[in-house]
Amino acid sequence: MGAPYQILIREEETLRRVALLEGNTLLEYYQENAETDGVVGTVFLGRVERVLPDVKAAFVKIGLKQNGFLPLKEAESYHQTCGNASLMSGQEILVQAKKAPKGGKGAFLTRDIALPGQYVLLMPCNRFIGLSKRVEDTADRERAKTLGKNIAKDRFGLIVRHAALFASEQEVAEEAETLWTHWLEISGAASCRKAPAVMHTETGMEEVLLRDYSARHDVQTLRELEAWQRFKVADQLKTALNRRVALPDGGSLIIDEREALQTIDVNSGSAVKAEGELSLAAVANLRAVPEIARQIRLRNLSGIILIDFIDMNSEKERQLVLSAMEEAVCDDRVKNVIHGFTRLGMMEMTRKRTGDSLRDLLTDSCSRCCETGRVWRG
Repeated sequence: MGAPYQILIREEETLRRVALLEGNTLLEYYQENAETDGVVGTVFLGRVERVLPDVKAAFVKIGLKQNGFLPLKEAESYHQTCGNASLMSGQEILVQAKKAPKGGKGAFLTRDIALPGQYVLLMPCNRFIGLSKRVEDTADRERAKTLGKNIAKDRFGLIVRHAALFASEQEVAEEAETLWTHWLEISGAASCRKAPAVMHTETGMEEVLLRDYSARHDVQTLRELEAWQRFKVADQLKTALNRRVALPDGGSLIIDEREALQTIDVNSGSAVKAEGELSLAAVANLRAVPEIARQIRLRNLSGIILIDFIDMNSEKERQLVLSAMEEAVCDDRVKNVIHGFTRLGMMEMTRKRTGDSLRDLLTDSCSRCCETGRVWRG
């Protein structure tokens, strides 16, 4: 069981703020309001407006300001189950938003719908049985895969989550059956509705955080305004977007968010000394890793992330830093993939996009400086 977490809730007139902390340290922050809530994960009954074979996609009317973007090609497991029939203009289909609308782009949609639970992810439109990457032990993987097959019985697909390892088989099976029943209700109701219509919405962030972290942490929810002030959440948010982040040893991180990728530069501190066989550079990099992982998570950075660690001379030291980074991001509920070091010596990783970055959530582009700066909202 990991360190205790606190979920702090602050209710305002039109806004609900949700903060996740470990001890006194802010790990994640979210805002919920009527205009932006519930897009990612929402299941819509949509109507196909246009099919564009040249770009292998369709635009689907789902009731939002912009039509959603739906690739014609889904995962192979979906087509094996649902076939490859062509979409037609005017056709009504069930789709799920994978990415929220951003800028002039509509929501990114999929027909391969997934309903998340604490122990499993149910996929009613395919028959694939998979496992969370957090399930690493060979015996655990075999047990979880067998459990998934026994529960699904070729009725639906399942991803067995890491949390299932800490629950009884009955608890996992009951959750899967509840999700399956919910899907049957969704698909049944769709035949009686007219597109566009919302058929299912994801739960609020409080419930999502409890679902994703309660198996590995003791999680406490606090709703008092005094808790928000006691943990100095507002102060932590004010410094959360600083380009320079100081490290305890005197070093620093320089973090830049760019259109195509995100970059993090590691600078050494004067207090760092070589330890045993490790060079000064390796020690400084290893000490920087936990804060790098926290900043990625707090800022909700996504897509391609390049980390420019201090140059190390040996492959052994690079592997130590690589392993440390893999361990540091393993508690993040969002999927991270560490790809290794590039030829130029930078660590390359990717992180799944789950919504706006903290910067986009709290600030706007500055029109006075050609959008090179940011202005705090409100």
